[in-house]
Formats: sequence, C-alpha cells, structure tokens
Amino acid sequence: MSHRFFLILLVGLGSVGLASAVSADRPEPDLTVGRAAYQQQCARCHGVEGKGDGYDAKRLYPRPRDLTEGVFKFRSTATGTAPTDDDLFQALTNGLPGTGMPDWSHLDENLRWQLVEYIKSLSTVFTDAPPEPANLGTDPGRKRIDLAQGKAVYDKLGCAACHGVSGRGNGPSAATLTDNWSRPIRPKDLTERWSYRGGSAPREIVERILTGIDGTAMPSYAEAASPEEVWQLAYYVQSLQQDIQSTMIAHSHRVDGSLPEKADDPQWDEAPRADARLRYVVDAQGAVNAPQTVTRLSFWALHNDEALSLRIRWNDVSEDRPAPTAVGADALAVTWLPQGVAGDVISLHTWPLRGTPPLDLCLWIADETGGSVHEAVVQDFDELLNNSVAGSARAGQASYLDGEWTVVITRPLSPSDVSGSAQLAGQSIVPVGFVVWDGGNPGQRAVSMWVDVVFRRDTQ
Repeated sequence: MSHRFFLILLVGLGSVGLASAVSADRPEPDLTVGRAAYQQQCARCHGVEGKGDGYDAKRLYPRPRDLTEGVFKFRSTATGTAPTDDDLFQALTNGLPGTGMPDWSHLDENLRWQLVEYIKSLSTVFTDAPPEPANLGTDPGRKRIDLAQGKAVYDKLGCAACHGVSGRGNGPSAATLTDNWSRPIRPKDLTERWSYRGGSAPREIVERILTGIDGTAMPSYAEAASPEEVWQLAYYVQSLQQDIQSTMIAHSHRVDGSLPEKADDPQWDEAPRADARLRYVVDAQGAVNAPQTVTRLSFWALHNDEALSLRIRWNDVSEDRPAPTAVGADALAVTWLPQGVAGDVISLHTWPLRGTPPLDLCLWIADETGGSVHEAVVQDFDELLNNSVAGSARAGQASYLDGEWTVVITRPLSPSDVSGSAQLAGQSIVPVGFVVWDGGNPGQRAVSMWVDVVFRRDTQ
C-alpha cells in the first residue's frame, strides 16, 4: 500500500519559508475534477464526505481533519476566519511535517488548485467567515533581534507553561491539554525543527503566535503582544531549534582502557552523534489513540576489546519512575539480532508477528535508584518484561533534566549469561534498534528503524 495513503490533510500553512509553487494562471474551478482527485488521493484518511473518518484515520494521530467543520489549524488569517486559497495550496504542496500528511507536490499544479476548490466546497466557513488577513507586522531582520528580549516575551506570555522552560514541550500544563474534540494533545516540542507543521522560519512562527492554532489549546496572542514583540519572540523560538542527524549508519569510536559510565565523560566527545526517528506502534485494534510524546533519540557509541557503551538521549515530557515495573515507568530497550540471525529480521514497527525470529533486547527501566538493565532473547515484549534477567549488561549514569533523559548502557561484546544473545565481537557492522516507552503514555511504545553501527578499529 502506498505511503501516500497515510496522510492527514490538516490544511493551511504559512506560505513564506516553505517551497511555493503558486501560479498566477489558475484553472477555472471544476468541482467534478476536484472531487475525483479527492476521492482518489484524500478520502482514505479524510473520508468520502470529508468528515475525517476514512479507513486509515484510526492509524493516524493527530486524526485527519474533518473538513466539513471549517476548523483549520494553520493559516495566515485571523483566528476564527477561513484560510486563504494560498494557505490551502501550500498545505497540499508542502504537507505537514510531523504528521501523516505528506506533500503532494508531485500532483499537477492545476489538479492541486482543483483540490483547493473542492475542499472549500465542503464547509460554509469560506462564506460565513471569509479570510481576514492577520497583521503580522514587519520582519526587523536578524541584525535587529535581541534574543534576550525574545526570551522576555516568552516569559511574559507564559509560553513555558505548555512548551517548557527550554521549549521541549514539557511544561506543567502539557499533560492536561485537549483539543476541541476532547482528544488529548501535546504542545509542540520547539527544539524539533524538522517537525514544525506550519514551517519553522520566523515569519511562520509569527503566524502561529498571532493567529493561533484553531481547534487546539494554542490561542492567538494578537491582543497580548505587539507584532514587534512577537517578531523578537519568533527569533528566540528559532534559536531553540535543533536539526536532526537521522541516519541508517552510525559509527562506534574505539577507545583504549575502560569505557565511561558517566554521561559527561570527555571520552564521549570523540564519538559522533547519530539520531534515530521514532514512531508509535498501532495497538491490537490497529489504532493510535494518544499523541506521540517521544519522536526521536540521539546516541553515541564507544567500544574497546571487551564491551560497547551507548550514551542515549531523548526528550520526554515527564519523568516517570515508579518501581519496580515498566508499567507506568519510562523505559528503553536496545535491540540486537540474536546469535545466528542475519539481516533485518522485520521492521520493529510490526514486530512481533507470528513466525518472526526472536530478538535480543537490553531493557532499561527507570526506577527510584536510576534504573538497571535486564537482557533476554524473546519472541515478544511481554516476554521481555516478564522473563528478562539481570546479566552482564549494566546501566551507568541515568538522569532526567528539564524534559530530557540521558542513559548510559554498557554491554559485553560477547555476553555468556544470556542464551542465544547477540555476539558482537569480531563484527564490523552490527544492526541496532531502539524501543522507548513513555510512562506518562502507558500502553504506547515508540520504535526506530534499524541502524547499522560500524566499529572503528583504531583510536584516531
């Protein structure tokens, strides 16, 4: 099945800073053409009548937009008014990063305009509350920006209550938010540049702040701050952003002597960072029913002749340390291929399936003492939680600070205490995967794709 079916047409994006393909020569509206394109490309998620109840809707979170309600999140217009045609066109052209909505730039431009016209026909908001341009002020330019002023506006508007002091989406109100349909939502992790749904450039951030995000807990601040203040704030928010270094290949740096157990050991500076994107797994009914709170992790790898150490770091909106079980606790599993199993067994997004080989998992569970590591070769995650044993793999320092976990795990290259475990000694490339449980989102696990770790044989 094409991944293009897995989309959320949450229409409306800022038009500046994203790829724009708007032509002055628009075709004459033809709703027959637009409807045909909608049924072929959009109905599987948004539903035949545009009510957000398509066949694949339950697999997506946030859910696909109910286009008939006329509530559009990302607009360049005043709150409560319809998006512009260009807003809709940009959503189709660029997609919405961080959701199931892909870009549709491969569709003919004229066809995208016909889709815009058809989407407008599904709701009366375009006649009842026509687009009203928002006053965004003027970009002062980076040379006139004072990040300290932007931080002061961040504090003045109370942004940290939801987004957190460092912008990681871990504010005290974060876990309590719901949308207009009483579904739980989470505030944006402002550090994740790649997943800004309306664009991550200052102008697009200004649009979000001054127009609000209709249907969510994010209001318009047009009455609370001047455009001049908001531009300072937008540049400050941009300063919090980080780029992702997502890769299918990571490198482990060889060290002489002992491996570090502390996360701030200078030896980690020699190891290159690698990032792995994470995605929630659907439940037994094929649905995702909670907002994803863990979207990626970073890791660094060091090894010597005896063992491999990983420093693993990920954002988590809450610190959950109940003891001594993974139910309701933050937890992490490092996944290896067991002895005698070659190649990528199967995507961790679908494991375990009947007939698939077991996996070797090192499980770390947060507890009041910092957490310990248990390892097992298992057929499913329930078996891991029930039958893993404390072996020679061990946890070093584990800490949670301002919405971020950092855990150090060290594992022998050739452990002898877990039957059938992965043997890493003598290997040049070893595939590794990651599974993360957020204790604040019980029952949900986020998994990575496989990443090949290349072992460097020298210390230079």
